[in-house]
Amino acid sequence: MNTAVEGPPLVSAPRERGWRWLILALAGAIAVTLVAQWPPSLSLIAVLVRWLLPVESFGLLVLAGIGACALASWTRGGKPFAAVLAAAWLAWLVWRGPADTGGVAAFSHGWTLLVTACFGWLCMISGARPLFVRALTAITLAGALTVLLASWRDPTSGEALSRLGLRFAEELAQRREVSLRVWQDRVSSEAWSSLAGRVPGVARSAEQTVAWVASSPPPSALVPSLLVLESLAALALAWSLWHRLVRVRLGPPLGAISEFRFNDQFVWGLVAGATLVLLPSLSVWRMLGVNLLVVFGAVYALRGVGVLLWWLPDRFAVLPLLLLLVCIPLLGPVLVLATVAVLALGLGLGDTWRDFRRSARPLRPDARP
Repeated sequence: MNTAVEGPPLVSAPRERGWRWLILALAGAIAVTLVAQWPPSLSLIAVLVRWLLPVESFGLLVLAGIGACALASWTRGGKPFAAVLAAAWLAWLVWRGPADTGGVAAFSHGWTLLVTACFGWLCMISGARPLFVRALTAITLAGALTVLLASWRDPTSGEALSRLGLRFAEELAQRREVSLRVWQDRVSSEAWSSLAGRVPGVARSAEQTVAWVASSPPPSALVPSLLVLESLAALALAWSLWHRLVRVRLGPPLGAISEFRFNDQFVWGLVAGATLVLLPSLSVWRMLGVNLLVVFGAVYALRGVGVLLWWLPDRFAVLPLLLLLVCIPLLGPVLVLATVAVLALGLGLGDTWRDFRRSARPLRPDARP
């Protein structure tokens, strides 16, 4: 008997094909993991990325997710060698915990272990649910356990969470100051003076972005929602990597973004968030509503991107990305990204009431109704 826990074995299947978009996602994961080492010319974009990543070691979160998949695969009939390596890797993560047990680094370390443990457990007991539901359930469970552990360690858990929020605010402010100092060194160089003389529009856009970043408070109140979105992305990448390396399925394969959809009842998350934000009688829960809006708004915006890619042939799918890279230096990252987010959100919400991918004929020759 080569399984540690009895469970319904999943059928061995050929490895998933298609590495193009996965390689791009891996490159992005490596880039955001090394965001603190980005060159000075990208420091303004770097500060925005560092604000959006509560756990800066994004790659570590992905690797921990792969370890959870390896352990779950063993319980489903996979080879024990990968499970032994995964157990050793996760044990090393536990052992190398930061010395400061009350800081942001300690929380990030603990969250990485907790969310991947919940995800691995769900993979062991369920083989039919799609990744999105499974990952969202694991993150919800990890969040509830975080609050319970804080209550067990400190009866005044509300104060403990408030102190953690203050530490995150200090950490995000420090990240901003470091990036702005790097940018000032860049501006004082001769190369920047020459570029500003040739393309004054880029210089003005950079000045506006610097002014906005310097005057904006760090998004410490949005850390819960940003943590949910970062964890979803990390688990999705870990899931895709694992199912391209092994033949034992842990669940349904991760589909293309152009096919991304979910239960329409998720719209009530947006409704609940808007209710908590807009009703004055519920002002004490307003930040919870804002975080709900950010999480479900991002999910629906991704659904809107999927609708766009449904019509767009694969050979042209990289053109919008190149257009964004051109527009960001000219118009500023804030304006460009905000415009794209609003348009994608509107399209994703519209897809809830009118399934565009069923009612319209796609331009993609390989698209499926």
